[in-house]
Amino acid sequence: MYSRKEFFYQGGLSIFSFLLCNTPITHMTNDEFRGMVVNEDEGEVFQYPDRVTGAPTRTLKIKIAKTGGSNNLSFLSESFTPGDVILVHKHMNEDELIFVYKGSGILTLDDKEYNVSAGAVAFVPKGIWHGLKNTGTENIEMRFAYTPSGLEAYFREIGTPVGQPFKKITADQRREIGLKYGIVRKV
Repeated sequence: MYSRKEFFYQGGLSIFSFLLCNTPITHMTNDEFRGMVVNEDEGEVFQYPDRVTGAPTRTLKIKIAKTGGSNNLSFLSESFTPGDVILVHKHMNEDELIFVYKGSGILTLDDKEYNVSAGAVAFVPKGIWHGLKNTGTENIEMRFAYTPSGLEAYFREIGTPVGQPFKKITADQRREIGLKYGIVRKV
């Protein structure tokens, strides 16, 4: 039986090993795509409302996306404030890999909760319930990837590009948009 730390560490190593060993590199992307490098301050940046305050304090960056040429993998980063939460949900079409870069919280995975902090990695197969609550005193900075790519279009649709007037989307609208992309909310 693994400790929580060992579970996340082994899970992260297992998924990276699986992706690298079982998917030939030459078949990971389309014919024209030759890879890319995206620095920390680069990517498409969107704002979202903090679920506690409603203020547009939550930010998400799309770093690697299907529209950029990557068919099999998308990579994003997100920052959210203490007390904020990613509601429990599941993806019907994608596996997800989550890396907690900074901060701490409680990660729900299937029917269990795990205390997570900087360095934690979680693999979430498609169809598995998951969510994350920031229980710490600083923003959670997370990095996450989806395979196959394409789910990043959901974030474009519900978010507001930084620098544009903030658009508000109701919970029902968000749920409907989520269903369009195979996202099912538990609540």
